[in-house]
Amino acid sequence: MFYFLYRLGHFVSVSFPLRVTYGFASAFARAYYYISISDRRAVLSNLRTVLGDGASDRDIERMAKDVFKNFAKYLVDFFRFSKVDRDYIDKFVRVEGRQNIEKGLANGKGSILLSAHIGNWELGGIAVSLLGYPMNAVVLPHQNKKVNEFFTRQR
Repeated sequence: MFYFLYRLGHFVSVSFPLRVTYGFASAFARAYYYISISDRRAVLSNLRTVLGDGASDRDIERMAKDVFKNFAKYLVDFFRFSKVDRDYIDKFVRVEGRQNIEKGLANGKGSILLSAHIGNWELGGIAVSLLGYPMNAVVLPHQNKKVNEFFTRQR
């Protein structure tokens, strides 16, 4: 089921303008928030842990809905990676500390880059690669083999 949804999401993401696909993603995320009881409970629990006793149930629920929406929008961006080229990187991505990569490569030792798992973190890998640096990434596999293969191809 998830494989089909990811493939459908990919098709929609590359076939329609970004604003339209974000709209579809937001609507799907809202529905998924209510449909997937286990995912909703996990996100609500995580937010309660992070925010502590000072946050109201209403605020936590609003933030949880935003988590679902932002993840859906991240997926749109991820699915659209085939449209990302060097011009896109030059226009929309700011690379800080590039001199550190250069220094590591000049010393013949390479560089290890770390990224927080926030927002569209995978865009960093594309940016580094399109800037001409060799790139390897460590990722957790998806439980579903077809979904894992799909994500691997997309990366």
